[in-house]
Amino acid sequence: MPGTHEAELAARWSAGVWRGATLRSERGETFRVIFEGRRGGGAGPDFCDAVLARPDGSYVYGDIELHLRPAGWHAHGHADDPRYNGLALHVVLRRGARDPAETPLASGRAVPLVVLGEAQPLVAETLWRWPCAGIARPENALLLAELLHTAGMARFAEHAARLEDEPRASTAPVEDGWDSPNRILWLALAEALGYGRDRVTLRRLGESLLSASPTSLDYAALPGIERIRARGLLAWYGRWRRDGPWAALEPVIRSGEPHQAVRALLAALRVAEKGAVSPARAAIVAVNVALPFAAALAATSGDGALASRARAIYQAWPGLPSNQIVREMARTLGLARLPRGALAQQGLHHLWQHACREKRCGRCPCNCSNLLH
Repeated sequence: MPGTHEAELAARWSAGVWRGATLRSERGETFRVIFEGRRGGGAGPDFCDAVLARPDGSYVYGDIELHLRPAGWHAHGHADDPRYNGLALHVVLRRGARDPAETPLASGRAVPLVVLGEAQPLVAETLWRWPCAGIARPENALLLAELLHTAGMARFAEHAARLEDEPRASTAPVEDGWDSPNRILWLALAEALGYGRDRVTLRRLGESLLSASPTSLDYAALPGIERIRARGLLAWYGRWRRDGPWAALEPVIRSGEPHQAVRALLAALRVAEKGAVSPARAAIVAVNVALPFAAALAATSGDGALASRARAIYQAWPGLPSNQIVREMARTLGLARLPRGALAQQGLHHLWQHACREKRCGRCPCNCSNLLH
């Protein structure tokens, strides 16, 4: 591949050119590429969630970074960047005689370096097809819809169970007198503002707001997006400081028909000032936290009506912003377009998390061979 640029190398890697090929690291290990990973978004590794197989049959899961030469790792500042600590392989096109045989991470760990060389491997056409290929045919439309519905409801139940199992006390002293359910909901809402970014930092800010004056928090030190969402968190705190978030969200969830509740819940969560909590982010928070929390609280209190309402609103939610997981799953299943409705989209997330991320196709309900039984 003379004259190759990094973008061209990344395009070939993304197209699956090395899928099924065996790569040998400069340390002597061999890895067969099961899945090259999904494209990273913005800052961070070039490819995420790659799946590699060792000769003994065990799998390696992690990220992939591509460069033309090993020196690109340090030149781009990756060695001190914790976003690259999940790397499985550093893949380069060429290596000089003095270049190292492994790549150091900010965590102190070193990962194998693989040199592709100039030869482009020949990959059998069959390696391009996953066992779910064909499930998106028109004759399988109803079956696929049922699979996504079941998976979407399973994801909702998992979210609710996780919130139900949250410790019933916060480590931070509480000055405002919120009870345990309100504190649990608050911290989950704070973390949800950071989905796709730095969720740990947003949750810590939520904890700080329970015990400190908002003016003592250093928002200026946060990156741009986190700083904007931190302003949204502060606005929420100002709205709900007296009675807690559940006092504001419960009547919205309980009132009106489901589609009206969708609109009301969006309005209750949105912070319009400088896009601090956009309608898209409010929808993500509602579907992943507010509604599952209502179901969790209903389970502990035996409130069947609240549980039914939470599920009904969830199933009525028109859709969420697309993200890398949803798009990757749509490509994998061969969908002509992204599915409609938050429930089906959440179903794609569930399938990714429980089978497709690790490429454990044998246990996936979308495996076409499983559909025959």
